[in-house]
Amino acid sequence: MSGQSGQSGQQPSDGVRHPAITAAAILFFLDAGWVVSFLLISTFVMLNGDLPTGMRYLAPHGRIYDAFGLHVALAAFGLFAAISTLGVLAGLWLWRGRRRGAILGAITLVVGPVFWYGFGLPIPPLIAVLQVGLLAAGWRSLR
Repeated sequence: MSGQSGQSGQQPSDGVRHPAITAAAILFFLDAGWVVSFLLISTFVMLNGDLPTGMRYLAPHGRIYDAFGLHVALAAFGLFAAISTLGVLAGLWLWRGRRRGAILGAITLVVGPVFWYGFGLPIPPLIAVLQVGLLAAGWRSLR
């Protein structure tokens, strides 16, 4: 059975990933940017007590910041960074052709809109639509 390929929607044994899954994994790897941003911004806030001047219009600014202030926004951004870390893990599992990567990625995409809206982020929803389409296109190739 290990030498068979393509049966029951399984990935070929030669390790070739479906191109849609490769693209989805790369898009999930982009979540690392939110993690790095959180680390940089939270370090700056701890040292200086406020957001960097150039960050006034970026996360963790937005609706959450306006309604609850800096500390709640920073905590929410930390939670978003944790979810983004799970997105990176999903990308790694997808890169390895694992179905659990698609499932974890889908979970992060379900939770993400709360943060996208709360921080006023217009680009992540567009990326999420691409991710969902790519996951659907390559689903049968995952093991």
